[in-house]
Order: sequence, then C-alpha cells, then structure tokens
Amino acid sequence: MPLLVKVLPLKRLLRLLMPPAAITPYRGTACREIVELVARRLTKPRNMRRRACLRHSLTLFHFLRLAGFPAVLRIGVYPPAADRRRAQAHGWVTLNDAVLTSPPEGPAAVVLVHGDAGQANSAK
Repeated sequence: MPLLVKVLPLKRLLRLLMPPAAITPYRGTACREIVELVARRLTKPRNMRRRACLRHSLTLFHFLRLAGFPAVLRIGVYPPAADRRRAQAHGWVTLNDAVLTSPPEGPAAVVLVHGDAGQANSAK
C-alpha cells in the first residue's frame, strides 16, 4: 500500500482498490473477521506511520470489497490548525452507514466518498 500511495494518483489508486463486483475471492468471510485481521496486521507498520488512518482505511476498504461488502471509503479535512501550510485529514470506512474504523475527531468537511453502497451484500 505505501508504494501505491506514492506512485499512483488518487483516482487511479481508488479504481485499483475497488475490484469489479464479480471478483470476490473472500466472499463468505465475515465482516468482523476482516476488520479484526486488517487491524491486527497493521498494528506495527514499517511504512506510512504518520498516515495510519489512510493506510488502515485503504487496506480495509479493499479487502471488504474483495469479500463482496459494499464498503465506503470516506476522507475528511479538518479546519486549518496552527500550521496553515499543512492540511490535516482523516480517512475512515463505513459499511451500511456503520463506522468500521475510527471516525474523525471533531468537525471535518468530508471531501471524498468512494464506493457504491448498493453494489454488494450486507455485513455479517
């Protein structure tokens, strides 16, 4: 994931992470199991340490889609902080409007919603 984030434009990366509806090699795997496996695997990252929510959200979104779940990736931007040169953002994943990863803390403007909630099966 870290290499893909560095070399691909966001639009192409998101297209790559969202497989066609017919490709579901993890169908039958429970949503909760995927959430737990991704969280456990990403607990001690070597790369993207400062962007943990992005790494976690992109990975979870991809594997949920591979299981046939209609996961939705959301990215929000916070109002400018003390350092106005750096934007602060947060990424999270929802499934049927239920938040699966930590939602943003405080007010954030949602600038990206990626995924079609009507495309696959519901959470188990």
